[in-house]
Amino acid sequence: MISQTNLVDPPRVHTQPLLTATLKRECADFAVNELLDTEFTGAGEHLYLQIEKSGMNTHEVVVLLQTSYRVSAVDIGFSGLKDRYAVTRQWFSIRTPDEAAIAVAAFDTFSCANPPKCVKLIESARHLRKLKRGTHRANHFSISLRDVHRHQTDQPFDDALQERIKYLSLCGFPNYIGPQRFGYRQQNLQRALQWFNRRGKRASKLQRSLWLSSARSAIFNDISAVRVTEGNWNHLLEGEPVLLDGSRSFFLPLHEEFVSDVLQARLQSLDVHPSAPWWGRGKPLAEGRCARLEATVLSAHTELCKGLEMAGLVQERRALRAVVREFHCQWVNDLTLNLQFSLAPGVYATTLLREIGDCRERQHDSPSISAGTMHELDSKE
Repeated sequence: MISQTNLVDPPRVHTQPLLTATLKRECADFAVNELLDTEFTGAGEHLYLQIEKSGMNTHEVVVLLQTSYRVSAVDIGFSGLKDRYAVTRQWFSIRTPDEAAIAVAAFDTFSCANPPKCVKLIESARHLRKLKRGTHRANHFSISLRDVHRHQTDQPFDDALQERIKYLSLCGFPNYIGPQRFGYRQQNLQRALQWFNRRGKRASKLQRSLWLSSARSAIFNDISAVRVTEGNWNHLLEGEPVLLDGSRSFFLPLHEEFVSDVLQARLQSLDVHPSAPWWGRGKPLAEGRCARLEATVLSAHTELCKGLEMAGLVQERRALRAVVREFHCQWVNDLTLNLQFSLAPGVYATTLLREIGDCRERQHDSPSISAGTMHELDSKE
């Protein structure tokens, strides 16, 4: 039962794709807006900037802010990582007495000197606290699929598409970590293994974070793939920790709770979810049948598990199921389909798209985090 999961193309719930299309032919085809619920105090040592960027990743913006405001990486906060090949709006915080005019001037100079990269300020505010990772409420996506080829279905295509969207809205989809997490040609995972075997090797905070996250993600995806293949990714197994929607909190139901109609109703309403390990040190959190299934898959990942434990990470759980909200579609023309939806932080839009069809990204010339960008970040930490 040990899975040999393809990190780029793990098993799907809907094995029959409805369409084939091109994803991210242009940056504007993949638009993301980070929704932040923070009520700004209007005063404080942290300057908050809502920034729109395209053709560059979040870490490149961090480097630009460090240089412009003459601060270190620890003085800058952001909630989520956003794609390079997209038009994205996200928030950053900077501990500085200076105002937003410095960012406006720096962004104009940078954008003029580095086409097609572009970065601009949308909004600014003052606040008392630094922006922390994962604190935004959701990400809203507007994605245009180009060169759409409709596959044959047993019913009119648009009816089949609306039926698939309804299913995903009501039942969710597997919460796989997207291939972006594993780096260009899965280099983050390869380097994680190398680093685990050479613990004394020097690495920056950014590198360690990328490598550890990719190792955890590979284990999670492998267990998720087994659950999808067995058809129980959206059902609870005996002894399984139950994760609360929109939270990292979980509970292990007693037998009476496990067989109760109340828990099943909460599961069907997407209020709670099945879970898989987000690996680290400590006793495994699952019991019974769930623990046995996970132990079988984990036996293929001894090296990754030991490396994560040695790094000091602790056992956590991640939801096996993700929820999509406000999911709508509209044809722009005969070959272009626009999809709009909202996802919780940490959920991958590309994972959702896989349950609709084969959406192939246009080949780009460089990895998502280039060697040059990595070098700049390392030198400033």
